[in-house]
This record gives sequence, structure tokens and C-alpha cells, in this order.
Amino acid sequence: MTERIQVDVLIVGSGPSGSSTALHLLQQDAAWAGRMVVVDKAVHPREKLCGGGITHMGQNILADLGLDLQPRCFEVREVRLLYEDKSYSFFGKPVFRIVRRAEFDHWLVQQVESYGVPVRQGEAVKAVTPLADFVEVETERAIFEAKVLVAADGSRSFVRRALKWGNDGTHVARLLEVLTPENPQVTPEFGEQTAVFDFTRLTDGLQGYYWDFPSYVDGKPFMNRGVFDSRARPERPKTDLKGDLRDLMAERQRDLADYELKGHPIRWWDGNGRFSQPRVILVGDAAGADPLMGEGISFALGYGKVAAQAISAAFAQQDFSFADYKERLLADSLFRQLDLRTRLAKFAYLMKYPWFVRWGWGAARWLIRLTRWRDREYVPTRLGGQYSVNSNQ
Repeated sequence: MTERIQVDVLIVGSGPSGSSTALHLLQQDAAWAGRMVVVDKAVHPREKLCGGGITHMGQNILADLGLDLQPRCFEVREVRLLYEDKSYSFFGKPVFRIVRRAEFDHWLVQQVESYGVPVRQGEAVKAVTPLADFVEVETERAIFEAKVLVAADGSRSFVRRALKWGNDGTHVARLLEVLTPENPQVTPEFGEQTAVFDFTRLTDGLQGYYWDFPSYVDGKPFMNRGVFDSRARPERPKTDLKGDLRDLMAERQRDLADYELKGHPIRWWDGNGRFSQPRVILVGDAAGADPLMGEGISFALGYGKVAAQAISAAFAQQDFSFADYKERLLADSLFRQLDLRTRLAKFAYLMKYPWFVRWGWGAARWLIRLTRWRDREYVPTRLGGQYSVNSNQ
């Protein structure tokens, strides 16, 4: 007979957004450890297609949780943005850090488990049925009766599909990625601690960029190389993403055919979208990520903070409508920035005239000189509890 389990909060998905939700609840009250369960069809450590960048925004959230980033990471001191022969750079100590998602996600799950929270790995969800007093969630091993269900199961969220939430393809970005083993003595990005974003194909129809990120996989040096197509302007034709990646890698003396190619969609944020229904909330990529640069980890961690506040309020008030969840997201400084990035993406990726982009690239170099990001000794940090930057020298 299938076991039935009653639980206050069931979190489906143990990536950064799901783990962050659990950790923020535990930060409020350690007693939440006995009131929630996390389930995931994957078993950690598991590979996850992702550039792995964690900006100061994400690091601030980890710090607020009392966590020091323990998995090995690569510190990027310069972010170089390219368009044809023009470039400009952001500097910082660091600008951001690059982790391997397999290691980072596993570490976060271990933090959750250290509080005694059950994390049931290798247990896929099979059905989701909203009822008056709980949400019935059937997995491969049990049937949960959850007062609150948190969908943290990624861009291809099963929970969204099961609830017929809507899967508008116009709000999904595309990306392809390869890992190339490198000798750090001859690969300049390692020695210079530089990450590259190449927007050269912007005026050829690519609504995004090619990236080169130095990283470590099982302690060995690799370049994480890929191409991101935001589809922020879905009415424009799609480019040949694989062809774009092949050509841009060839310019760097790498043959795409020599490496394993991986692809994945990213659901991007839409401030007009729906993020909750009674007893159910979306977090992380299931709700929406950044369509401008494809940044996911920092925002995933931020979802957990807002979700935990909404869940605590729901139980305190015995109101599980989550009617104010979207309002809570839009009021948070991190998600105000995410909303701004969405508007910027719709503008930036509309550009198709090379002369205009070149002019903008030249102007950007001057604008950078008015900010602290021009300073190689700049340490991004937080100002007044908000997700912003200030000097910390």
C-alpha cells in the first residue's frame, strides 16, 4: 500500500531555489525541519547545464544565511564584453565567481539536510492534484498531502505542466554549452581571470551572446563555452544556434565536433506572469530567470527568500491563497532588478543595425568610467541591506 504523508510544505526540486526556500524557512525557525520535505527526481551530485556564475547578489544571500561558499570556484576579476573589434570591461575583486553546478547544488542540499530536513532524492513526481485543504502530490514512493507546494523543479517544471499552468514557448530562451579541457598556462582567461561575453552575432539575429568562462571540473581546468539566445523578441527569426557556436569556437581554434554538446531551455521572467495559485507557488527557473544575461543562480537564491516569507505569512494568517506572492516578488529589490533586465532585454535584442551597436559599444566604454566597475581594486558589496554595490576598501 502506498504510504500517505501529511506535510506542511513540500518542495519539489532541490536546486538552488528549492534549497534556498528551505534554508530561509529554517533561518526563521529551526522547527520547520519537521514540517517540510524536499523531493527531487535527481540524485546529487548531478550534472546541470549552466555557466555557473554567482554574482555578488547571490553571495550576499548566502552570507545572510550564514554560509561561506565552500565548493571550489574560479574568481573572475574582469568581465570583457565584445562586439566585433570593440570591447569594454567591468573589473572587481571579484566581479563574480564561477562554480560547477553539480558541486554547488550538492553542497546546498547538504546544508538543508544538516538541519534534519528529509531530502528524498531519486523520487520523481507523477501527479499533482489541488484539493480544498491540501495539494495531493504522488511520487514514485508515496502520496503527500501538502498544505503548501513549492514548485522548484526548473524550466521544464513538471508541476507547471501537471497544473496546466501554461507553457508559453515565447518565454523560453535557448542555450548550448560545451566543456573544453585547457592548459591554464596558455589559456589567457585563466591567467587574466577573465570571463568573455561576445555579442558579435547580435546584429546577425542572435538575441544574446557567446561566452567563455574559465572553470574547474573535478579539480581540472576547463573552459565552459556556450551560446545564449534569449528569444526576448520571439517575433524575430531564430538563428542557427549550433552554427553560431561552431563558428565562434572556430575563431578560438576549437572544433565543436570534438566536444560533447549539451542544450537546455531557460524560462525567463515576465512581470505580467502568474507565480502562484492557492497553496502553490513557483520559484527559480519554474517561475522565470534573467532574459538579458541568462543569470540564474543569484535570482534562484533570491526566490527562496521571498518564498519563505510568503509561506510563513500564509501559515500565520491561515490564508493559503498566496494572492500577494507576486506583489512580494515585485517589491523585492532583487526582483525589481530582474524586471528591469527583462525590459532591457526586449530593447537590446531588438537592435539589428551594426552602426548603432558599434556606437553604443563606444559610448558604454565612457559610461563605465563613471562607475566603480572601472577600478580593478573594486570590491562589490551590499549597501543598506539592498542588493547593490559599494566600495569595501
